[in-house]
Amino acid sequence: MPHRTRGTRREGGMALVAVMMFLLLALSTTATFVYRSISDALIASNRDKSAQAEALARGGIRLAQAVLAQDRLDEAPLDFRVEALDDAWMRPPTLPIQTEPGGTLQVTIEDAGSRLNLNALFAEGEPRDALTEVMLVAFFEEILAAHDAERPGRDAEELALNLIDWIDADDSRVLGGFEDDYYQTQEPAYRAANRPLLSVDELALVEGFDADLVALLRPYVSVHPWAGADGINPNTAPPWVLRMLFHGTGDDYRLAEEDVVRAILDVREGGGILCADEANHELCTPLREVIGGAVYPPPTFTTDVFTVTAEARYDDVVARIESVQDG
Repeated sequence: MPHRTRGTRREGGMALVAVMMFLLLALSTTATFVYRSISDALIASNRDKSAQAEALARGGIRLAQAVLAQDRLDEAPLDFRVEALDDAWMRPPTLPIQTEPGGTLQVTIEDAGSRLNLNALFAEGEPRDALTEVMLVAFFEEILAAHDAERPGRDAEELALNLIDWIDADDSRVLGGFEDDYYQTQEPAYRAANRPLLSVDELALVEGFDADLVALLRPYVSVHPWAGADGINPNTAPPWVLRMLFHGTGDDYRLAEEDVVRAILDVREGGGILCADEANHELCTPLREVIGGAVYPPPTFTTDVFTVTAEARYDDVVARIESVQDG
């Protein structure tokens, strides 16, 4: 009977090792191929979903444009025009629209007067009135008291003056000194804008403001239109914005109290419309009858500027487009 030599056994062991290494290499290659195939499939799927969501969101913007165009056509033959809750642009569904296959679309339209336009407090780069500072201080005090108790270090008057310095046309602080002293110490350095705000996000550049404060302000404020703007529309603003109607006479101005906000909402819920004193319409209730004195900045009742937001979703992929429609 032949005997296996040590060399023969060694050769057999090496062959076994080689076979095992080959199998491991084959398994690794197969696993890599499967992983890459799955990854490529997921990437392709997400890319397709992103494209579908973006296309659907753009379609939402087109839908809103059509609604606004219809509203203008409806108002064209009328002698009386006002933006109110029964307008066509207020009637898109508030719940997401279900689309095939498996998508959802949410479209919202807001007129320029449904929030406080900070640029309405300025005219040609300067504070619109002596009330600009007073109003801003009261506004920031209200916001800080309602939402910012956990960060008590902010000062309403300081925020108001810094915002005025950012927008007004000169390069001097209201309290003296140069506006850019603070901004030139930042990384990177920049300067005060000395022009109307171009976006709500721009507020984060103003001394004393940060992303957290801007997030608190966002439900209350807008910057559209940039020029020639008036104040809040009492017919479309939500209750928390109606609270910011600054009204009074002489030196006695204040933010709207709860009873004033409730009175405005009662008119709206009863099918009525808040109007300027000179308006003549059967549904009109003069705003002065509901809110004492004059309103600053002067309220707006009509607008051609709307903010449209379209949010589309396919599975876990979301596309959100915001567009400002003017005219």
